[in-house]
Amino acid sequence: MANANVMPRHLPLHLLEELTDGFSQDQELGSGAYGKVYRGVYKDGKMIAVKILYDTPGYDDEQFDKEFHNLTILQHENIVQLVGYCHETQRECVQYDGRMVLADVTKRALCLEYMQNGSLDKYLSDESKGHGWNTRYIIIKGICNGLKYLHEELKPPIYHLGLKPANVLLDENMIPKIADFGLSRLFGEEKTQITNSPIGTLGYLPAEYINHNIISNKLDIFSLGVVMIKIIAGPKAYSRSAEMSSEQFIDIVHGNWMNRLKAISEESYFEQVKRCIEIALNCVETDRQKRPTIGNIVNTLNETETLEHDQAPTKGYIINTC
Repeated sequence: MANANVMPRHLPLHLLEELTDGFSQDQELGSGAYGKVYRGVYKDGKMIAVKILYDTPGYDDEQFDKEFHNLTILQHENIVQLVGYCHETQRECVQYDGRMVLADVTKRALCLEYMQNGSLDKYLSDESKGHGWNTRYIIIKGICNGLKYLHEELKPPIYHLGLKPANVLLDENMIPKIADFGLSRLFGEEKTQITNSPIGTLGYLPAEYINHNIISNKLDIFSLGVVMIKIIAGPKAYSRSAEMSSEQFIDIVHGNWMNRLKAISEESYFEQVKRCIEIALNCVETDRQKRPTIGNIVNTLNETETLEHDQAPTKGYIINTC
């Protein structure tokens, strides 16, 4: 469950430059709307991920403080851990209005635990190839556990509002951790808000946000459904699911998995696969009131584990990373 609460350390900019070889392109792990992420390597070989935030309008100290605060209170095995930070202002010579002037330039960085296998989007594949069902289920269950922590175990809850494969990181054992809390919000008693701020990524956003700017915990559930569909059936699967009825999609994807599992004598997973497809499709219901809560989802997943155990009494319930 939760890790021991370890306060993140201040890491000076000169040290981050040293760890990342001057923020070299060779050390770049990825980039997003708010910054670039670099691999930082200490002399003893220990690694961290260094997210250098862009100095752009719209991302100010208030935004930095919000993301920093959100990360410091999150302590869960399926949430990426903040280990350090940097916030330094320097006088630099910059171009302004056609001439060079001295100005205060603020450098902001968030330093996170390093995830050996990078982001989930690199591992998405259809039913016929790529990782087997056990690994995919580990990833699905871990994301759901992380989201349950955010929605139901934190007081007040946090809604991520930016869940997608690029924001799910995988450790050396393919255990997932939800990352990138730049868009996330603390919610009090109100369960729904109207926002004028742009959030999320098209393709992972539900109709109520696109049409009416409504955000709630059910926005995260919709995003989770899209992610689950892509984990189960590949990066183009959500588009495929929209072109046919739910029944047809379940029959096709479940049938493909049955063929693959049968070939390796893992028939006991048949029902679990089907339930996961059904959960994913329920999550992307147009009517947000029909989407399940994350607590309901985790409970259903737990039930499928009991089913799998009952159907394979000689093996027991073992999840491996094959």
